[in-house]
Amino acid sequence: MTSRGRATVKDGRQQPKLGRGVTPVKALQQLAGLGVTGAMTVVGQPGGVIFLRDGLVNGVESPAAPSVDRLLTAAGVVDERVWETIPSRPARALVEGGHLSAAEVELCAINALYDAAWFVLSTERAELRFAPDIEHWLGAESTVTADQLCDHVARQRRILDEVHPSDVTDTAAVRPVLRPGLDRVLLSGLQWEIVLHADGQRTPQDLAGLLGRSAYAVTLDVRRLAAAGLIESPPPTGDELPSSSAPSSTPSSSVVAASVPAAPASSPSADPASVPAARAATASPPASSSSPSAATGSAAAGQPAGSAPVSGGGEEFLPQRVPGTFTFEDPATDTRRHLPAGVTALAVLPGAIDKAPDDTLLKRIRSALQSLR
Repeated sequence: MTSRGRATVKDGRQQPKLGRGVTPVKALQQLAGLGVTGAMTVVGQPGGVIFLRDGLVNGVESPAAPSVDRLLTAAGVVDERVWETIPSRPARALVEGGHLSAAEVELCAINALYDAAWFVLSTERAELRFAPDIEHWLGAESTVTADQLCDHVARQRRILDEVHPSDVTDTAAVRPVLRPGLDRVLLSGLQWEIVLHADGQRTPQDLAGLLGRSAYAVTLDVRRLAAAGLIESPPPTGDELPSSSAPSSTPSSSVVAASVPAAPASSPSADPASVPAARAATASPPASSSSPSAATGSAAAGQPAGSAPVSGGGEEFLPQRVPGTFTFEDPATDTRRHLPAGVTALAVLPGAIDKAPDDTLLKRIRSALQSLR
């Protein structure tokens, strides 16, 4: 028999039935309302498993977030060789063995629970399954309500959007920007670890697993770094770029995109002396038919100082830096990244400074600048 089409009665207990099109959040609230014990599997990207005990959440696992064992071993709290000897439901064994206190186990379990819940409950177009009478492998006693967990995930999503509205770097491989156009950058410890290990192949979740850090914290700091122009996703591979073999009567974006002008295929032994002239000709805008001499003069002399910078698709030639500015002339003024008021060449990311600035150092810098006048 059924109860409102939501559960079936079996052995005196209600067995929930999760319909199609139900989001993980709605399904979790439904299971919590029934007070069930078991595991709700969310099949999708990234997906994961939510463990409930009498309608309360006592564990969450996701392939996108480091588990408790990885967090403890990466932090050096528990040696990996010791962890391998711990039996099933290791929470009690960690306390009885003197490796951790009961409070430390519960704190680590709660942090891992909230960290993985962000990815599990954010899974779109997920397939949901429920298996009764399955408890979390850690055996911790800490629990949270479904409403607390859903509210926390909603707050995490709001914080991410406030830091940087684009979610491109949340699941994509990232790498540092080699020339961000800033003289100095002040980073937090986690941000430095991200920049150090981002190689264009690892996603924020890969970095979290490598570093043994909270996956949500890494994702948040990657957004901060992307908002400051210090982290980017690699460009499309060569197969996805448009072909540049066909000749063109006007300078095309494929020509401007080359960081070092290559010799034409028909003349592999081109004179290196012709490279500067070719660069100047490429950087010059096409001249109108009414003034052919202007085009010749511009190509010979190169782009004059103070003229509008050349902008084109892909990577461009590195222009000369203008003294007194915080960035290079490229890109154009209307597309240049604007820094906050009062910030010139120094990028300070949130979390990088936890104390007041050094007044003595500021006075020394001011004196040095005055002596240069």
